[in-house]
Amino acid sequence: MPIVFWKKDTGLDNITESLLATTRNDSPFIIFPDGRPRWDSITSLPPLSIMEKIVGRAEIILLSFVISPASFSGTLKSNRTRTLFSEISKSCIVFIFFFQGSKLALYLRFVGVNFPFFQNSSYQRWFDQTRSGKIAHAQIIVSKSEGLAWPAVLEYIKRIMCDQPNPDDWGGCGVCDSCIQVSMFAHPDVHYVFPISGGDGEGASSKTSDHYLPEFRTFLKMSPFPMFKNWVKTISAQKKVLQIGVKEASLVLTKLSLKSHSGKYKILVLWLPEKLGSAAANKLLKTIEEPNEKTLLLLITHNLPSVLKTIVSRCLVFSLPPIGEKGLENWLKKERGVAPDTAEVLSKMSCGDPGLALDYLENRENLKVFAEAFVSSMKISFKKDFHELHWWVEELGSWGRGQTQEYFTFSSVVISQIAKHKSIGGGAVLLDWFPEIPFKTEGFSKLLKLSSLPIIMSVFDEGRIDIGRNLNPKIVLFDTGIKMMDVL
Repeated sequence: MPIVFWKKDTGLDNITESLLATTRNDSPFIIFPDGRPRWDSITSLPPLSIMEKIVGRAEIILLSFVISPASFSGTLKSNRTRTLFSEISKSCIVFIFFFQGSKLALYLRFVGVNFPFFQNSSYQRWFDQTRSGKIAHAQIIVSKSEGLAWPAVLEYIKRIMCDQPNPDDWGGCGVCDSCIQVSMFAHPDVHYVFPISGGDGEGASSKTSDHYLPEFRTFLKMSPFPMFKNWVKTISAQKKVLQIGVKEASLVLTKLSLKSHSGKYKILVLWLPEKLGSAAANKLLKTIEEPNEKTLLLLITHNLPSVLKTIVSRCLVFSLPPIGEKGLENWLKKERGVAPDTAEVLSKMSCGDPGLALDYLENRENLKVFAEAFVSSMKISFKKDFHELHWWVEELGSWGRGQTQEYFTFSSVVISQIAKHKSIGGGAVLLDWFPEIPFKTEGFSKLLKLSSLPIIMSVFDEGRIDIGRNLNPKIVLFDTGIKMMDVL
């Protein structure tokens, strides 16, 4: 990681040149300035055109000022400064240090990725609720686990809580205290509830989300499109059941009964209402149906049919439209700097879901293990080789339950993609991303009978469900192998 050091009185031209030199080396990070040049105000920064070139590459920017936080806030009122910070915040994490006498105040600002997808008319109609003031008190936001639910919800909350909203579209300014606090998941009037584990030897309801809040904040900052399986890994709960318990529901009622700090809305963001226990759900029903004044409940679900009907019937349901493969491909290239060929493959493999595409990109080696196991399984099934099946089961039997479930999901996705490839005469298949693994999609698609597809998908689904029911993994894997021999 390159670090640029400057002396106290370094000229602005030299600072700008050193920043540009750093970005020319394709550095993933820029950190500046360690020497703390004495800028009187933020307007002394390099010109906006130069900063745009810098932030096009940067992921982290550090600024320091020998001024007070109050003076800094005053400079943000100018149009130029707000525009500058808006440009920076599109793609960067900004650390701002204020040095005032012997006191050091640290303002840590995490900013999400730039999402052009919200220009979609469906999103705009939802966001317009905040302008009209006609905000439904309880809403269920539906999207895939790797979709746009969290970025959209944060944008929605910023529009409600912003201190100085944009007069044109009522959007959040992104630079006021409220917007910064929402971006950091630290606004005192916004509460988060999510599935947790009770811990070793304790009941699932013995702890609440507050216990895991630091980990959850970091998780969301690092994963703008969070996936439940990654949250499970984050808190090392692969072998535990995660849910939202009664104690959590009681704490929620207490929080929502308190007076708002800002004088605006009190907001509850509940991730995965399908993980609510029946007792916890019943405890929340009254609040969902008749909340206190200026109280907003936003429930993010990735599986609407699994949410209790008594909850769904009391909420406004809004389904987020998918991005689409082309939109995701362009976003990966422009905002994430992914090579065009890779962006095309990722967008097709993920069916246009940004979280899944990034998960594939960041965990290629993990996926390679699944790809090798899948190819071996198909060869064993076609050859009806029970001896090889035994060794295959022994190898996969050493995996954890979560990994085995992921394998079954992976296999379902690959089979579905191959069937689509066969039906339309083309299309990307996940295995194409692993040329080092000997597998010919065209040849396999000719052997695959579309009439067998429902049976094959059922075999993989049953395997995933059985693992989740704590059945012996080796027995489940062996049973799956026998069934696949019969089908293929």
